[in-house]
Amino acid sequence: MKTVNFQLDGMNSLEITQIEENLFEVRVALDGKISMNYMNREQLKQIGSTYYIENSQICIDDLLKN
Repeated sequence: MKTVNFQLDGMNSLEITQIEENLFEVRVALDGKISMNYMNREQLKQIGSTYYIENSQICIDDLLKN
């Protein structure tokens, strides 16, 4: 299992955990509220190749490379 966690400003964070080859758990914490979703590789790519949260830029394409 591979996990990437980005601690952003304050209580904000993004965590992506690869559960299986094509299944990911995505947790986004913004202002103390946590959202959790399960996505396959294609869904994760479709939400955008780059996340912008606060002043941080996170490239999803780089995270998905094996």
